[in-house]
Amino acid sequence: MLVFGDRSETVDAAELLRKIGRSLHAIGTMPRGLNRHSALVATLIESGRLLQAVEDEGSAASAELNLFLTQLAAAALRSWDSKFATIGDLPPVPPIRLSGKLTLRVPEGFAFYAVYPEAYADAARRLKLHAAPRVIGIRSIGTTLGAMVAAALEAPPPITVRPFGDPFARQVELPETVLESEPHFVIVDEGPGLSGSSFAAVARWLEKRGVPLNRIAFVPSHSGDPGPEASEKDRERWKRAQRVVAEVDPQWLVERFGPLRRLRGRERLKFLGRDDGGRLLLKFAGLADVGERKLRMAEVLHSAGLVPQPSGLFHGFLGERWLDDAHPLESGERPVAEIGSYIAARADLFLTHDASGASLDQLAEMARRNVSLALGEDWRARVPIPRSTAAKRVRTDNRLDRDKWLRLPDGRLLKTDALDHHQSHDLIGCQNSAWDVAGAIVEFDLNASEAAELTAASGPVVDRSLIDFFLIAYASFRLGQAVLRAAGERDIARYRDGLRRRLNAPAKTTMEQQL
Repeated sequence: MLVFGDRSETVDAAELLRKIGRSLHAIGTMPRGLNRHSALVATLIESGRLLQAVEDEGSAASAELNLFLTQLAAAALRSWDSKFATIGDLPPVPPIRLSGKLTLRVPEGFAFYAVYPEAYADAARRLKLHAAPRVIGIRSIGTTLGAMVAAALEAPPPITVRPFGDPFARQVELPETVLESEPHFVIVDEGPGLSGSSFAAVARWLEKRGVPLNRIAFVPSHSGDPGPEASEKDRERWKRAQRVVAEVDPQWLVERFGPLRRLRGRERLKFLGRDDGGRLLLKFAGLADVGERKLRMAEVLHSAGLVPQPSGLFHGFLGERWLDDAHPLESGERPVAEIGSYIAARADLFLTHDASGASLDQLAEMARRNVSLALGEDWRARVPIPRSTAAKRVRTDNRLDRDKWLRLPDGRLLKTDALDHHQSHDLIGCQNSAWDVAGAIVEFDLNASEAAELTAASGPVVDRSLIDFFLIAYASFRLGQAVLRAAGERDIARYRDGLRRRLNAPAKTTMEQQL
């Protein structure tokens, strides 16, 4: 099933380096505390993204940037160890010349999956090493994580490597000089994913050159084994090798909000805590700029009366007031006009001209693939061809499920989980508001009359010519999600049967004609 997508942005290299310098200057003037530490880690992440792009280009500036990043990681580690009391001397931005444009990848772990550099430092200190450490960070995110591990181990700046080849059988090339002095190799990345092949590629390269497994250690982001695409040999190595997992310990939340209760779910890490105002939902929103953008969105949406009240950002976790007196929608409730008003408000507030999101062709490719896997290859041709359109894009909600709405005692309807899905690790991204219209039609199983009412209430930004295609694409996407996360058969069947029904509908009953 096709569900995930990569995010990247193009930046001016010299301006990014100047921005990092300005950030360090500002950090040097900030009072001690969590906010300063969070700003320092954000600058560390931005510097790691810069180094990753520079190293991918093979620039001669990478050595100086690598040293700078490791020194910056040491400052972040001093802040962490002192419970945010001291950072010591911050390193100066290296006097290098960068020019032109660079493509920076969004580090998914920092943005979506609660991967924290500090957790990697803590994990590194639990390693049992038999020789001097040599850290190998796997690009992209391993650039920053490797620097943090090297700082914790007081090792030289890490080597970073970009795997290549088949996604499930990656390969790497390293300089032979890494073998000198017979170090203990520490391989750093998030994951492992479906195959663990990036970790395995580095280990295979070392083993082929005589490095024994007792001098190879892995520092991953979770305790699970590689996924179903891993080879038996790679699985066996993973089980036998030394592994220390870098799992986040949100001590800063406990100190501020008392004992936390973790809320189990399929998505982002979240806890319930308490402050003087009562209970708070604390949900991972993202480190660096990602979390800051979501806080600003939450404040705007709350001012419009659409979402619960945000209470602040706490080193990647967004606080949101817990509504003890709110209740979910009744099973048969279809608040069509209210949902339409919410979609229209998002279009007014978050119309965007430079947001990333899948093209219509990419959505069509996803829909055809998922439909063929779910219903059979002969259904593939039934996916409609999207019309070329210059539809305006919005920071769409992308998750209109029935259980994402709360009814207040005074009758008002609030949307929960409203900040994440237009910039998550899937391929959808920002779309025209017609995507949310289609999502609500599918999730609430609206009839033609209700769908028409919803569309009319959703505002003028909605491109009605897209709704028929989006109904198929949305259901295909959610079906892919349900299959990949091994959801219950009820969820899978709901999207699959809805797809079959819509793909079987005669042309004269299309939503566009009904509207």
